[in-house]
Amino acid sequence: MEKQTQVWIIIGVLIVLILLGLYSFVGITGNVVSDQSGTIKIGFMGPLTGDAASYGESIKRGVDLALKDSGLRNIKIIYEDSKCEPKEAVSAVNKLISVDNVIAIVGEVCSGATLAAAPIAEEKKIVMISASSTSPAITKAGEYIFRTVPSDALQGDFGANLVYNKGYRKLAILYSNEEYGVGFEKVLRESFEKLGGQVVASEKFERGASDVSSQVTKIKESGADAIYIISNSPDSAVAALKKIKEQGINAALIGSEGLKSDDIIKGAGSAAEGLILTSVSSGTSSFRENHKRVYGTEPGPFAAQAYDAFKALSLTLKEGAKTGAAVKNELYDVKFKGASGSIEFDSDGEVSGNYEVYVVRNGKFELVE
Repeated sequence: MEKQTQVWIIIGVLIVLILLGLYSFVGITGNVVSDQSGTIKIGFMGPLTGDAASYGESIKRGVDLALKDSGLRNIKIIYEDSKCEPKEAVSAVNKLISVDNVIAIVGEVCSGATLAAAPIAEEKKIVMISASSTSPAITKAGEYIFRTVPSDALQGDFGANLVYNKGYRKLAILYSNEEYGVGFEKVLRESFEKLGGQVVASEKFERGASDVSSQVTKIKESGADAIYIISNSPDSAVAALKKIKEQGINAALIGSEGLKSDDIIKGAGSAAEGLILTSVSSGTSSFRENHKRVYGTEPGPFAAQAYDAFKALSLTLKEGAKTGAAVKNELYDVKFKGASGSIEFDSDGEVSGNYEVYVVRNGKFELVE
């Protein structure tokens, strides 16, 4: 019996040692910070297929470039295609956290999908950092929700001033019926009216819609001298631009940063000529040159913000963050000159940001100095 007791004691000690060894790799939420090879897993959520895939691919390139430049050799990025859809985003965030055991996530891309996934990330204490979700509603989504793109509370006001300062007083708004479009439209409308302008029409469409005929007809009847299109769906933006030209509407065309995509110029053709865009930074000259050297093209929408999102995470890892909570705490202290501008998070995980203005001339986006 004494010998058996000794054996069981040895077995018990071994079990404790094994559990302690596993615990050294496991964060307080159960997430594996690193596997036995020392690899740290970072998740990526975004549309890699579907009508918003061009945005997802652009952001993915920014993340991949930041990983390459980080000097970190023990990072594995796990990609999930969430198609910019709330339901898909919920599935993606659950898989990344509970199955893949990531320590942080870059994403989501669309605001509605970010807001759908945020409660899960918040509950599991895993940071989500978006490079492109701009809805004002995200500001209070949780202490684990960050973004390297400014809120539309800022861009809507900037856009209103741009339209008003160009002398337009009757504005029509055509926007997508989702968190991004709804939030942007509200700020734009309120800011324009405070300036003394009049919003003569405000028409919504479902994201991805390819028929906006009835909305454009109502805008034509409103007598608007400027039309602001808010969309993160190239298909819908192209449909709107073509229909506006088809109906012969003589009004200035302004668009949100979601329209700054080569897919829209290719799809809309001459209907995009003269389109004015308000957009977050496309990146510093050094970032754009680096991107072109690696990928052979200029950065796409939100690539610079994606670069900064991953860089911010990489800095927390270099500081020794090993759990979701540690990453979150370190992010609040992160401060650097990024590809998209100055990155410093406020108490809501937000950054301030400057905006650029572009105009489409001869089938190209030209920066307005």
